[in-house]
Amino acid sequence: MASTTTDSVLISPAWAAPSSVIAYCSTRLGGVSQGAYASLNVGLHVNDNPVSVLQNRARLPGQQKLHWLNQVHGNNVVTLPSGNIDADASISCHRAHWCAVMTADCVPVLLCNMEGTEVAAVHAGWQGLDKKVIAKTIASMQSPASELMAWIGPAICQRHYQVDERVASRFMDYEAAVVNDSEIDKWRIDLPHIAAMQLNDANVTNITDAGLCTYSEEKRFFSHRRATHQGMSATGRMVSVIGIV
Repeated sequence: MASTTTDSVLISPAWAAPSSVIAYCSTRLGGVSQGAYASLNVGLHVNDNPVSVLQNRARLPGQQKLHWLNQVHGNNVVTLPSGNIDADASISCHRAHWCAVMTADCVPVLLCNMEGTEVAAVHAGWQGLDKKVIAKTIASMQSPASELMAWIGPAICQRHYQVDERVASRFMDYEAAVVNDSEIDKWRIDLPHIAAMQLNDANVTNITDAGLCTYSEEKRFFSHRRATHQGMSATGRMVSVIGIV
């Protein structure tokens, strides 16, 4: 099932989450940043003008409730509110504290329970998937995994994500997730598919995949890999948010 857009700026998951749960993913549209960061860059760590970034963040729904993490491609999970922001996933049961993860090709995973009383957001690139950050997040939640639903947001698709054999070898056990591209001596891995399989392995079966590729849709999404291929030294970040209202 694909996601639907509420407007040209934000993407809302097309899932059956309870009415008490708000969830969205920003795009690169609707902000004030310039150049490689145009226009709704929300990352303060990518050398954009911080004044512009803060203006962009101020445009996000519930912006005063968002908890921004210092994402390190690891598997540390924090429960909000928390004084520790060195993490790649956060969990919340409080209306005043919303979970947020930034991406620009990595997989954002949003989770909520069926009662709408617990939510979580996960940043899962290949390193996070390798370190099982999704499973660790689910294990850290109060709700049983069988009572959770998940949304996999915009991420780089397999067609555009080439890696070397060292990285690919870590995911060979995931069926259809790794394809050899002998023409360029690379492997292509399917990060959203791996995320979905890890959710299933953790007993989360209610999964909605946005089916949106950050690399393919240049006008809509930031993509670190695309920027690298274009010889650009930097690009912006989107944010995936989930909270209780």
